[in-house]
Amino acid sequence: MKTNPTLKEWLHEWYEIYSKPNVKQSTAVSYECYIRRHIVPALGDIPLLEIKLGTLQKFFNDEAKKYSSKTVSNLRMMFHTAMKIAYQNDLIGKNYIEFVKISTVRTPEMRVFTIAEQKKLTDELKRTDEHFAIGIFLCLTTGIRVGELCGLQWKHIDIENKNLMIRQTVQRLPKLDYNGKGNKTEIVIGSPKSQASERDIPLENKIIEKLLDYKNKTEQIHGRYITAPNEFLITSKRGRPTEPRTMQDSFKRIISAAGITNANFHALRHTFATRALEAGVDFKTLSILLGHSDITVTMNRYAHVLEEPKRTAMKNITSIILQSEE
Repeated sequence: MKTNPTLKEWLHEWYEIYSKPNVKQSTAVSYECYIRRHIVPALGDIPLLEIKLGTLQKFFNDEAKKYSSKTVSNLRMMFHTAMKIAYQNDLIGKNYIEFVKISTVRTPEMRVFTIAEQKKLTDELKRTDEHFAIGIFLCLTTGIRVGELCGLQWKHIDIENKNLMIRQTVQRLPKLDYNGKGNKTEIVIGSPKSQASERDIPLENKIIEKLLDYKNKTEQIHGRYITAPNEFLITSKRGRPTEPRTMQDSFKRIISAAGITNANFHALRHTFATRALEAGVDFKTLSILLGHSDITVTMNRYAHVLEEPKRTAMKNITSIILQSEE
């Protein structure tokens, strides 16, 4: 690398040497997109040493006008990491991205099924002939992500100890080194989202019964080999997982038949978390069940659920404090 490369030249080197070999494919795909579509068109030809705070702040201000706060935040994090390595290589004297200001990431509004909608959904799951209905049932009753569902193999279901083990996830991702031939994307089976996402979830008897019923029906259709330990739980073909988009399509058909509108697959996870808090589950336990990396993630996302319990608590506290005035 020359002494004063352009930003484009440096980001290419950083991505190939420091980033791509050391991150998940999904992360590498995101980073490549940020570099190619966001940073290089705006700043790529500027020599690294000439990039100052004002240039970077204007860039992020412009990005904030076009993209969500989460996208801009993720872009800043990647850009900061790349410039930090440039600083460590003595290519720049200061990492000015440390001083860039961006807006706070706004948490998108969550879609949670009402009790009535939840009843409609569970009733439809009992009636439907959809092959993948068991997956939707599991996501509603355990809060697992769709990629985690698709990654489940029968060895991850411990019937004896009543546990569901999250050990891998399935995604369809762009190929990192696509050569123009064949599909641009591929199914990737990888580790869960974070270390905390690798978890065991206790299963109640009703869920175990559903799984055993599904297992028996699946074996009747495909033969006993289809439920061997290394076979995927949600599948229609031996040795092949079902990809998230297929599950999402099945979900859309089922909620449509149930008369439920305006909901995406993630509503199952949000509904599980909401019902858990309504049932009195504490945030730490819920955070572990959901596989969040930090309890603050759970609290920030679902604190609003406790509005009614907070009001009840304040009513009781006030009553005790002011009882002498009565």
